Amino acid sequence: MNLSHFCIRNLVPFITGDEYPPYRKGPELVKLFNSFGSRDIYDELGLPDIKKTNGNRPSRKQYVEARLLELSGKQELRQLLEYIVNLADDKHSIAEKMSELINPESYGIIDNNGAYIIQGGIIDKRQPVVNEAHFQYIQNRILNALETARVSIRLVMAWFTNQTLVDKLIEKHQKGIDVQIAIYDDGVNKKHGVDISSLPNKKIKRGQRGGLMHDKFCVIDNQIVITGSYNWTNNAEFRNDENVTIEKDPDQATRFSEEYRRLTT
Repeated sequence: MNLSHFCIRNLVPFITGDEYPPYRKGPELVKLFNSFGSRDIYDELGLPDIKKTNGNRPSRKQYVEARLLELSGKQELRQLLEYIVNLADDKHSIAEKMSELINPESYGIIDNNGAYIIQGGIIDKRQPVVNEAHFQYIQNRILNALETARVSIRLVMAWFTNQTLVDKLIEKHQKGIDVQIAIYDDGVNKKHGVDISSLPNKKIKRGQRGGLMHDKFCVIDNQIVITGSYNWTNNAEFRNDENVTIEKDPDQATRFSEEYRRLTT
């Protein structure tokens, strides 16, 4: 919930209770904000220093304003305001007055079977996308990613000669992970490739446009994608200049899963 400084400053009396009971003393305000993520201590000098009062301890209003500004943009601000409304001596009146203040910022308060809740804004609970590029020790990066697999692994690899990596796939398969592999059906894999006979696999004779099947990607749990120039070969690990990215992005993983299906059907 993201509110302007103007709006937050005008919310302060709702929190302190100076205008909208119940009234909250300093220790009660510290306890309130600690329950929504702060780590403050009320000591013999009073409210905690907020670094904005020239070395003096803040007033109750200054403290509340500072902590509300820190919560702006977070879900905890919504939860705190709902708590304040529902704990008020006159919930209906406080809900109406607070609504007037937050309505211009696209939020409102409604009565939901006796409990007041704040509506408006978008709560994004998606995990952030993480892209990691690697240029050295790539085998270990892949092993670490494969170790996290809990449901499935889909691998499309042009050339696959790295025994360490296939051993990890076999290990995960034996632990019940749904492992499926597609490799290029050419002379390199026939002569130097790893034994994938114990794993569900498909050999692709050529790319669907008539050229090489040159893809190199792995999808883990439909959440993580490993892709880049790096073939899962000994030359790639020990001789060549190569790269991979490990992308923690469910949307991207779904696109690669769809490509796996397209290549193997």
